[in-house]
Amino acid sequence: MKVVISGGTEIGLLFAKTLASDHDVHVIESLPHALEQLEQLDLQVIVGNPTSLAVLQEARVPEADAFIGCAHSDEVNVISCLAAKQLGKAETFCFVNKAHYFETFAGELGEHLAIDRLIWPEMLLGEYIAQILAVPGAIDVKVFEHEDLKLLEFRLKTGNSAIGKKLKDLGIPRGALAVALFRDDQVIIPGGMTTLYRNDKIIFMGHEASMRKIENRFNPNPGRNLSVVIVGGGNVGYILAKSLEAYSQFRIRIIEKSLPQCQLLAERLSEKVLILHADGTDIAFLRSQQVENCDCLVALTGNDERNFFVSMHAKMLNVKKVITRAHSTENIEFFEKLGIDVALSSQFNAVQSVCRQMSDDSIDVFTIFEKGKAEIREIVVPHHFPPTRLMDLRLPEGVIIAAIRRGGHTLVPGGEDKLKEKDQLRVFCAKDQGEALSEFLLQTARDAAAAKEAESGG
Repeated sequence: MKVVISGGTEIGLLFAKTLASDHDVHVIESLPHALEQLEQLDLQVIVGNPTSLAVLQEARVPEADAFIGCAHSDEVNVISCLAAKQLGKAETFCFVNKAHYFETFAGELGEHLAIDRLIWPEMLLGEYIAQILAVPGAIDVKVFEHEDLKLLEFRLKTGNSAIGKKLKDLGIPRGALAVALFRDDQVIIPGGMTTLYRNDKIIFMGHEASMRKIENRFNPNPGRNLSVVIVGGGNVGYILAKSLEAYSQFRIRIIEKSLPQCQLLAERLSEKVLILHADGTDIAFLRSQQVENCDCLVALTGNDERNFFVSMHAKMLNVKKVITRAHSTENIEFFEKLGIDVALSSQFNAVQSVCRQMSDDSIDVFTIFEKGKAEIREIVVPHHFPPTRLMDLRLPEGVIIAAIRRGGHTLVPGGEDKLKEKDQLRVFCAKDQGEALSEFLLQTARDAAAAKEAESGG
């Protein structure tokens, strides 16, 4: 797949690192420090302005399958995406950072633009955090649209009844699977005899009805009201609060130190949301608000140092769940290793979202975990593959078949279920093990075809 990325700083570099190993990637950039980082990757760099027709042609935009406008300027992104649509067939992804641009182009005016996708990373992040909060106890939630599949990730904290048990003793309902464990820096594909330990992160995947039973198992008090404190009332804080308004069980407080921003929030949000004009890094104020009794504190201030400061104090006060925004993707792992439950980056979240939306069949990675240590892939079972029970397959290490898509229906398989040719698999695998499974399936199909040919020839 040929991909052109306009902009090589921050989010553009993330895209380049994600796509360069498997695709023909061209990046348009002119800033020296960004060019130095891009030169270390296996891709083509075009030095220049992405609004220049000559530069777009040099980047081979007319032949591109996808064009990603993620430069430093919203105006540049809009213009370059419009130009890309005029030059060729590329699917266009246009990033904007200002609310008014998104509101303008996502509305009626946007219907008349040729741009395929408009992405506002802060909106995606706010909605994603709301999705996580809607499942108490979970540290990650993903819904696979049109497939009746849901993914939930939980961290096993002190006192969790699953600690010390073997996976087979959890009573996982039919229609759900435990697909992975993250322990320290290890990615473990668990089996029934796998023992669970404190601080393990465990991922379940399955049908919605079965996953509700998993939710209840990790949330001993379903149906009770939940208190959420949001520190920072900027775009993400506003979008998060607006998203949570739709849920009756949430009591929401926003702590914002800018008085004009507080007034704006009060105008745009319902009376259900309490707006507090204060500095969220003031620990005395946090104590006066009894944040230790809240179910989740979300740190969304303007920089990582303040978010980290607020989050660590929340952990010290024994807040049940702490979610923190990391403006720098490099801080995600650092924050979580120091005890923060969930650290999220709007840039990293947006990159994953766009990669899932790309229409070419060669983009088969649905989502990435632990900064690339594991992933969910789509793998199609090749022709001539003999119908085989999962329990009879000697799958490569580091992979588990989480779901089978067949004839418009999705099956969460057990050992007795058979794999058949043309099945679309949803595979959870450690890094690079997806290729090992593809090769295994292809070789099995070849062997079966050869055996059949020999038999008929005999």
